[in-house]
Amino acid sequence: MDGKPRQRVLLHLGRYTTVEAALEGWPKEVEGLRRFASQRRDKAERLKKGDAAEQMVATVVERAQKAEKLADEIAAKLKRLHDLRDQGKV
Repeated sequence: MDGKPRQRVLLHLGRYTTVEAALEGWPKEVEGLRRFASQRRDKAERLKKGDAAEQMVATVVERAQKAEKLADEIAAKLKRLHDLRDQGKV
């Protein structure tokens, strides 16, 4: 190691520059993404009832699924960050 400090990334904070900023921002992001996903699902239901094209409905549903998946990923990172903080690693 030649006297160089060794570090490794425990969790990437994305656009946040501090742990505190991520702990504050991620819950808001998760909430917003889940709200967006719910709105897209509602829109898809309205489109189905209004005889919209299947492709249009599928596109709206796909956007909802992507938003929900991203919300799940951020929520998992948030849990991991809380765990690391509880362990005294960050």
